[in-house]
Amino acid sequence: MTDSSENLKYYQRPIFLNLFLLAINVSLFILKLIFSIITNSIALQADAFDNLTDIVMVFAALIGIIYSRKKPNEKFPYGYYKIENIISLIISFFIFYTAYNIFSLSIKDISDFISGSTKIINISNSIFIFLVISFLISLLLTLYLKIIGKKTKSPIIESEASEKLYDNYISLSVLVGFIGISFNLYLLDSIIGLFIALFIIKGGYDIFLNSTKTLLDAVIDFDKRTELNNLIESFPKIKKIESLEIRSYGRYVFLEVIIDLNKDLSLAKIQILKNLVITKIKEDFPQIFKVIILTQTQEKPITKVAVPLRDNNGLNSKISDHFGESPFFALFEIEEGENERTLLNYNIITNKFIKEEKRKGILISDWLTLNKIDKIYLKKDLKIGPKLIFEKALILMETTQLDKLNEIINLELTIIKSP
Repeated sequence: MTDSSENLKYYQRPIFLNLFLLAINVSLFILKLIFSIITNSIALQADAFDNLTDIVMVFAALIGIIYSRKKPNEKFPYGYYKIENIISLIISFFIFYTAYNIFSLSIKDISDFISGSTKIINISNSIFIFLVISFLISLLLTLYLKIIGKKTKSPIIESEASEKLYDNYISLSVLVGFIGISFNLYLLDSIIGLFIALFIIKGGYDIFLNSTKTLLDAVIDFDKRTELNNLIESFPKIKKIESLEIRSYGRYVFLEVIIDLNKDLSLAKIQILKNLVITKIKEDFPQIFKVIILTQTQEKPITKVAVPLRDNNGLNSKISDHFGESPFFALFEIEEGENERTLLNYNIITNKFIKEEKRKGILISDWLTLNKIDKIYLKKDLKIGPKLIFEKALILMETTQLDKLNEIINLELTIIKSP
């Protein structure tokens, strides 16, 4: 949930949706509770308290939305998102207590029925009308949430739509139970009440578990962790992901990642890289509310260098004057130690885009960027397209008058790094 929600129409905004949900669920809870007393139905009472779990979730979401606008400070560097979890944790105990009472009453009614004592349920046309209307309201609300969730791609709204879908099944089961009661199947009410009590316990347990995990700063499961990991590693200047942790604060997902970077990057370029990574993560994973990136340099920095070649004669290969027309490229890695630099490896590869008629330079630049080069030596300045690709990837472009690959390698081995 980001500030972009302000651009949505009022009926699509999370604050409106949750206020609307709160009003509907409170109304249904009160009415179902009243009708459960009138009819003496344990199933309808259970259905009412199932709405109470929805009220808790919506209320927690509203608190999260309100406090997400409060800026973090020195005392609360991660903001106030956990307030909703504290409230949810407290209310989950009340939900457990309510579910326990409904479960006990259902068991007692079933036991009494077996003993020959049947509980009478009072039914009327008005109760059937109410049950049908409440079911239709719940069904239409689910469809509304699904449509808005799909349109806004809001993970919170989509999860609320999924939760509401379960409510439809419960409301339908109560309606079916009352139809059974009209045929004197009074035991069906207690069985359905027992069934709903189990759902309430599960709902309370989920609220309790999620709140506890968040308050204890537990790392949450994230089903797209591999895709997220691959996205971050695809950036050319990121050498390695040291750690990647995903936590929830309230209903908001925070990503904390530590990455290894090349030692050559300036602070300005590091910030540019971090901004690029954060923007891309939020585009591809909108459920992630905030991204925190910490950077560190490799213990033994390795620089990967590319050189365009006009032939393939090993270290004696000659450097090409034309970037896009180079039939070969050399890729080699230099490791920096405390007092010396070492050539780790070198490889000469064929330019697979040399026969392309259009956008040759751009295709080669993208290809080399995917190979995670840090620097490229050139005889001449590049055209604007390839140059912009390398600049965006923070790849250093060096023009040189040297003629052979071994001269470039010797130059890299003798470069003295400033402390």
